[in-house]
Amino acid sequence: MKAILLAGGKGTRLWPLSRENYPKQFVEFIDAESLFQLTVKRLLKCFRAKDIITVTSLSYKFHALNQIDNLSGVNNQIKSQLKKNIIIEPYPKSTAPAVMLVIKSQVKFNEEVFFVFPSDHIIKPVSKFIKALKKAEQLANKGYMVVFGVKPTSASPGYGYVLKGERILKGYRISKFVEKPSKGKIKKLLEKKAYWNAGIFAFRGKVFLSELKEHSFDIFKYTLKSYPDLLSDFVKCPSRSIDYAIMQKTKQAALVEFDVKWSDLGSWESVMSYFSSGNTNFSIGDAEFFDSNGCFSFSKDKLISFLGVKDILAIESSDSILIMKKGHSDRVKELTQYLSKRKIPHTKESLTVYRPWGYYTVLKEKENYKVKEIGVYPKKFVSLQRHRFRSEHWNVVEGRAKIRLGNKEITVKENESVFVPKGIKHRIYNPSGRMLKIIEVQIGSYLGEDDIERFDTY
Repeated sequence: MKAILLAGGKGTRLWPLSRENYPKQFVEFIDAESLFQLTVKRLLKCFRAKDIITVTSLSYKFHALNQIDNLSGVNNQIKSQLKKNIIIEPYPKSTAPAVMLVIKSQVKFNEEVFFVFPSDHIIKPVSKFIKALKKAEQLANKGYMVVFGVKPTSASPGYGYVLKGERILKGYRISKFVEKPSKGKIKKLLEKKAYWNAGIFAFRGKVFLSELKEHSFDIFKYTLKSYPDLLSDFVKCPSRSIDYAIMQKTKQAALVEFDVKWSDLGSWESVMSYFSSGNTNFSIGDAEFFDSNGCFSFSKDKLISFLGVKDILAIESSDSILIMKKGHSDRVKELTQYLSKRKIPHTKESLTVYRPWGYYTVLKEKENYKVKEIGVYPKKFVSLQRHRFRSEHWNVVEGRAKIRLGNKEITVKENESVFVPKGIKHRIYNPSGRMLKIIEVQIGSYLGEDDIERFDTY
């Protein structure tokens, strides 16, 4: 068995927590771990590290690498194998081309069963997850294209629905797919005991290619190219999901019941539903509810107070607050598109910006000075650089830094500081096995991020 982990989505419906440059699968969500990290650790209970293949975009490659490096309770040998198995999708083309890319790269294993997992799901308990995988493997080995179906807990229009047919082995044939139906249709589907399409699939590699050839030849034809040519021509490949490319057309569609506590955290209401356990009001972070009902808040740093309101969701991030009426969370994507059209930058990045070496957070910014917290991952460099218009004052608050300053190299420990004049080349290196944190104060006539002349990419 092989696992394909899809980690290229933008997660716009969880804005403002999820941003284009740092989507929801990489955001720390539960116990200081991201959904991506939780998914990888769950898969390691069922698959060997060498059989877990992550597909992501070039923009998110360093997020995936860094998050694998920071997996808790996982040894370095496993981490190294997981990092070797990252495949970069040249352009975002939805799930069918992404899976095609992996199977093309694994051509000698095409007799094996491939499982496809999104990287932003929460699934509990793992024991039931493993049982469902075994049922799906049996069906896949018989030539079926298997989808995992979850019993609905609400009439959500944000999911695809699946109707089961006759019993086969430990699953069912699929009689019908209905992609994101209207609320009126959902009621009828629930009466017929329809399932949510969990977006998790299982099939043999050769069966996927055969069904792709029959039902979406315009995508399949790219598998006839060499792998390097496929990568270079990937931009021309049609963008289509597995559901539309194959599952809604094939005669080999089968369903396995996914009897677990599951959520794709696809909207703020699904977050509320998953975590609230039926409470009238619920918060992740600090909140107070006074004479209010059916409300939800998410906050990392601030207290959110509700007074005399009903069915309101309030989401706080470092630079944005989203307030909406319950029932509108599936429209957050429309909101982010609207903000982007108005050239409002908050949909792309937050005050915390992630880089291959770590991150920086803007704490305060005025016309002639800016204060940042800089975090450098263990054994990572910030590139050698200099600035024309600003000087910098660095104070190490956690860890130890090796700093190149002109022709000198100095070690700066916690509670020690260094001054970086404008025009001088400098670089930060974290030599330790723990996070390095620096408070940086920039002073100058221009403080834009483009006032950087780089000399290497370490």
